Amino acid sequence: MASAGARAANMISLKSFLSRNPDQDVDIAYRRIIDLFLHAISLHAVEGDKADYARFRSDMNSFAERLIPELSVSERYVVVGEAIRALEDYNRHTSKFLRIQTNELKNMLTMLTQTVIAVGASSEMSVGRLHDIEKSLDQTRMVEDIHVLKSQLGECLQSVRGEALRQKAQGKIALESMQHELVQSQDRLGGLSISNVDEVTGLPDQLEAEKELQSAAASPDPKFLLLAVINRLQAITTRFGSPIGDQVLAAAARHFRSALPPEDRLYRWHGPVFVAVLRRTMAIDSVRNEVRRFADQKLEETVAIGTRSVSLPISASWTVFPIVPPLDALLRKLETFTAAQAPHEHL
Repeated sequence: MASAGARAANMISLKSFLSRNPDQDVDIAYRRIIDLFLHAISLHAVEGDKADYARFRSDMNSFAERLIPELSVSERYVVVGEAIRALEDYNRHTSKFLRIQTNELKNMLTMLTQTVIAVGASSEMSVGRLHDIEKSLDQTRMVEDIHVLKSQLGECLQSVRGEALRQKAQGKIALESMQHELVQSQDRLGGLSISNVDEVTGLPDQLEAEKELQSAAASPDPKFLLLAVINRLQAITTRFGSPIGDQVLAAAARHFRSALPPEDRLYRWHGPVFVAVLRRTMAIDSVRNEVRRFADQKLEETVAIGTRSVSLPISASWTVFPIVPPLDALLRKLETFTAAQAPHEHL
């Protein structure tokens, strides 16, 4: 039988339990649940862009620290609402980061596959692996998928490199050119903010182009502006949809970027318009002859329309201007030429 002292202790404990405020217990539980969710979101967030990732985790921890016991219910809802908006913003930024990385990998793979086929240095197995990786890119949905494909691409590059070393001198030269293009591609992503990179083409955007034009106009060295407008892009997009239009635009960007020397950076201005700053000491007629050799080429891009494969022609209207101050006059020429191409938008 329990002693009198034990019974008294049990009565005191029961009295303490019965005297507790149920609303206070619920409030503590809610705060703990919200705090756990915020810390879990911060801990398990997918890392895309490093700066965005660090800022997002810091924001989540800050929201958790603001959930002090003195906060009213309405104030707590405000903090939770801000956390939800921060999560939505981070999801959008990470999705954009994934699309940019995917498009850049597509560009790299296209250049790599074309080079491998051109030099004849690899077996059909290596070319097949490259095509498989390229197809897998269209199905990427998570940042982890990009990491896996990059690893597979690295393994394939090692195989290609080993086979190319056994080829004659021209194979070696072509491989070095390919490696240089890959380095340039990585530099393009590393040197630019994600917000200043075009998602479709992986090129620097109009803001970056304007900075380059301002610098070129202020420099005494001779420079020229290459302006190219991809024909019928709006008609293709209207008829087949935005994904097909984006595929055609990305193919055109790869063609122009591969034709220009590395020091001539290509930009997406807006819509179907590309611009590039050409550093040349020759006369403008010679520059136009140089550009004509690749800008007048008729290209085709094979796209999937339902169960059919369709080859769409790609061409561009282009011109070359000398870059001289004032910059406003050059920009007016650019917009005038671009607007003049609108009547040709038909299939």
